[in-house]
Amino acid sequence: MKKVKIIVGCVLIGTILVTGIPASTAYATNKAEFTAADAYRSSEIKSMTERSQVLDESDIIYMILTDRFYDGDPSNNGKKGYEYRPGQLKYTQGGDWKGIRQKLDYIKDLGVTAIWISPPSENELLSRDGNESGYHGYFTHDYNKADPHYGSKQDLIDLVSEAHQKGLKVVLDVVPNHTADYFKGSSSTYDSMEYQPAAPFNNPAWYHHNGDIDDWNNENQVLNYDLGGLDDLDQSNPEARKAIEDAYYQWVHDTGADGVRIDAARSLPKDFIREFEAKLGVPSFGEVFVGDVDYVSSFSNSEWGLLDFPLFFQSREVFAHDASFKNVKGIFDQDYKYKDINHLVNFVDNHDRDRFLCLADDNYQKLRLAMTFMFTVRGIPDIYYGTEQNCFGGGKPTEWAGIANKENREMMPGFDESGNMYQTIQRLCELRKNYKCLQTGTQREMWCEDNIYAYSRRDDVSGQEVITMINNGTSNEERTIPVRTESSLCVGDQLQNYLNTQDQVNVQSGGITGKQIKVQIPAKTAFVFVKDSIPEYREPERVVTTIRVHCDAGYGNTMYLRGNSYPLTWDSGRSMLNVSSEVWTYETERIPKNASFEFKAMFNDKKWSTGANFKGVGGTVIDVYPSF
Repeated sequence: MKKVKIIVGCVLIGTILVTGIPASTAYATNKAEFTAADAYRSSEIKSMTERSQVLDESDIIYMILTDRFYDGDPSNNGKKGYEYRPGQLKYTQGGDWKGIRQKLDYIKDLGVTAIWISPPSENELLSRDGNESGYHGYFTHDYNKADPHYGSKQDLIDLVSEAHQKGLKVVLDVVPNHTADYFKGSSSTYDSMEYQPAAPFNNPAWYHHNGDIDDWNNENQVLNYDLGGLDDLDQSNPEARKAIEDAYYQWVHDTGADGVRIDAARSLPKDFIREFEAKLGVPSFGEVFVGDVDYVSSFSNSEWGLLDFPLFFQSREVFAHDASFKNVKGIFDQDYKYKDINHLVNFVDNHDRDRFLCLADDNYQKLRLAMTFMFTVRGIPDIYYGTEQNCFGGGKPTEWAGIANKENREMMPGFDESGNMYQTIQRLCELRKNYKCLQTGTQREMWCEDNIYAYSRRDDVSGQEVITMINNGTSNEERTIPVRTESSLCVGDQLQNYLNTQDQVNVQSGGITGKQIKVQIPAKTAFVFVKDSIPEYREPERVVTTIRVHCDAGYGNTMYLRGNSYPLTWDSGRSMLNVSSEVWTYETERIPKNASFEFKAMFNDKKWSTGANFKGVGGTVIDVYPSF
C-alpha cells in the first residue's frame, strides 16, 4: 500500500462555510425574508410532503437535452430537410422520450438519482428567421400539448413511470417566461393567423410589447422586455398567470414528475415564482444567469433551489484555466446569504455554456478535478449529458459570440460504460450516496492558497466527515493542513482516499488544535479522505500520451503543438507546459492507445519547426528535439 504522511495540528486558516453564520444586519434581514416566504409557501410544503417522492438534497442530477440523447422512435423525427436535419446541430436530430426510456439502465448504472429533461410542451417548428428549430424546447407554441418530436404525453408518462421503477426521479424543464417569437419587435399584432401560439396563449393582452432586452442592468427590461426576441408573457395579467400555472400543474400532475427547473427565472416576478412553485407542488430550482451572489441569493426566498451560477463561473476558471482557489473561496464566504445552500445546484457546463473540455484544452484530469469538487462541496451535483463520454463541444469555444448553443449540444456519442470518465463519475456518485455529510453536512474550509484547497464536510449530529484536498497546480506539493476544531477525527485515525485507497494518511498530533494532516499531493490530484475502512479501489487506468519538446524557447515565449489527431489539429496549436528551461510537455488522453499520429512543434504558435512531421503512438512518451 502507498502511504501518505499525515500530521494533525492547526493554525485555523480560512472561514467557516455553514448554512447559518455571520450575525450581520444583512443576514438578519435575509432571515426575516425567509420566514415570511416560508409562511407564504406553507401550502406548497404540505403538498410536497404528501407526495411519495420529490427532488431533495440527496439527489444527483443528470441533465438531458431530449433531442440530443437517443432516437427511440424515428417515426416522430419530423420533416427531413425542414426542421429535421441530421448533422446540423441548429435543427432537430431525433432524440425522444422513448429513446431516454431505452437508456434508463445506462443512466442508473452511472449512479445518478434524477434526470432533468427538456421542456415537454409543443414547440414552434422553426425560429422566425428559419435558422434554428425548436428542438430544445424554448420556442413554446402550445403549453398544453406534448411536442410530437419527443412523443405523446403517454410516452412521457411511461418514461416517468419506468424511471420511478428504477429509482430515478424526473425533473421537467419549464418555460413560464416566454413563448416563441411571434410578435415582430414591439408589435402587438400577429403577422398572420397561422404564425401565433396555440389558444389560449394567442391573446396579445397577455404579453409585454417592449422589444428586446438590451441592458441587463436594467431590471425593468429584465422583467418586462423580450429575451432574445422570444415573446415575454405578462405574469401580472391574472388570466395569463393562471393559464401558465394551470398548464404546468397539469404536466406535473399527469406525469408524476418530481421537480421542475424554471427557465429564465431572473426574468420572472418573484411573487409569481413563489406562487408557481406552490401551485405545482414540487420543488423548483431556477436559472438566474448571473455571477453575483447578492443578486442570485435574493431569489432563494422565492423557490426551493437555484442553479449556482456564481460558483460555476469561478470554479470553471479555477479548473479549466488554472485560476486561484481564492476565487471559489470568495463565493463560499457568502453562503450565509442563501436560504439553504444544500439546495443550490452545482455544474461545470450546460446547454448554454461551452463544454468544460472545450475550455480546458481537452485535459481529462482537469475535468476529473472539477467533477470531484462539484461532488464534494455543498449543493446538488448536476452532470450535463455526455460529460461521462468526454464530449468536447467541437473543441472550439463559442461563448464569445453569446450563449453557446450549437457544438455544445452535440448528439450523445455513445453509451459505453467501460470508459475511464464514466467510471470516475460512477465512483463519485457512489461516494455521495454513501456519505450523508456530502448531502447535507456543514462545509468548513481547512486550507486555501492559489493552487491548493482543502475543506471538510461534516454531519454535526452523527460526526460523519469527509475531507477533500485538491492540488490544482502543475507540481507535486507537500502541506501540513490543520484539522478543524469541530472535527471528530482523533490523533491516530487512519484515513483512506475514496478515489484510490492506496493513498492513506494518519492524523498526527501538533499544531494549534492538536491535530493535523501532513500530506504529499501530486500535481492535478484530488484526495477525498474518509475514516471508514473501505474495500480496495484503484482509479481507472488512464491511457496518457505525453509529448516532450526539448527546446530553449527563451523568456516570454511558449511552445505549441499542432497535429493530425484530435486534440491536435493543423489549424491551431495546443500550448505546452514549461517544466524546465529546455523542456516543454503536453499530455492528452484523447488519442487511443497504439494509434499512430503526426505532429509538429511551433514557436509561439506562429513559427513551424523545420523538417518532416514528428510521428507518435498513443499511450506512450514521445521526446522530440525540433529545430526552428
